[in-house]
Amino acid sequence: MQVRPLNKNNPEPLYRQLYSRLAEQIISGEIKAGERIPPERELADYLNVSRITARQAIDALVESGMVYREQGRGTFVAEPKMRGVIGFTSFSEEMIARGMQPSSIVITQELVTVGERLQRALKIGPEEQALHLVRVRLANGKPVALQASYLPQRLCPGLENEPIGSQSLYSILREKYYINPTWTEAEVEAVQASAEEAHELQIDKNDPVLVIKGITFTESFEVVESVRTVYRSKGLAIYLGRQRISSFAR
Repeated sequence: MQVRPLNKNNPEPLYRQLYSRLAEQIISGEIKAGERIPPERELADYLNVSRITARQAIDALVESGMVYREQGRGTFVAEPKMRGVIGFTSFSEEMIARGMQPSSIVITQELVTVGERLQRALKIGPEEQALHLVRVRLANGKPVALQASYLPQRLCPGLENEPIGSQSLYSILREKYYINPTWTEAEVEAVQASAEEAHELQIDKNDPVLVIKGITFTESFEVVESVRTVYRSKGLAIYLGRQRISSFAR
């Protein structure tokens, strides 16, 4: 397996460059499920970086679910199992494709300090803040999804003041911040609705819902968003496709 050289003149940390290189090769299929990732020492020697750098990159891949470690055997690329689905169509695109009018009700839009799990997911430090955005997603005026997103504040300063309820989030990111959400990794789980979810989606508590948890990346695999979307299952089918996020995604 070959990895493209890292750019030591790039201000992006070396471990993040290595993470991006390996993630891109996994998502593209160049490194296949079940294939062994080179050991940290081998990666470090090959790329002329420290073992700590190689370990941080591998740790980030393990955290994302792309790879897993086996004691005494090494690190291997994980099976997709609904993780690594490339480019879910956006909520708005999906609703428009069905002939419905999408809209949103913003419940929360504020800067917050997040815990260690989200810090790792967003690749931010403990002193950095994130934008917490919670929206009820509507189709023809009826609630179909409850969506909670976290975005690194340093990527989009001032976004907490934008009228997101009446605009496309991804359009704002592209047009105002020159950030192009391009890839997604996600996993899907069927659960029972909590009391809060049932209230916002206008369903009964413990009704079945689909939860999609994912990370959105730029073309260079910089993390844009950690998002959890709860879809009501009554009267709604969800199509999960393999494609890039459209430039019109909202």
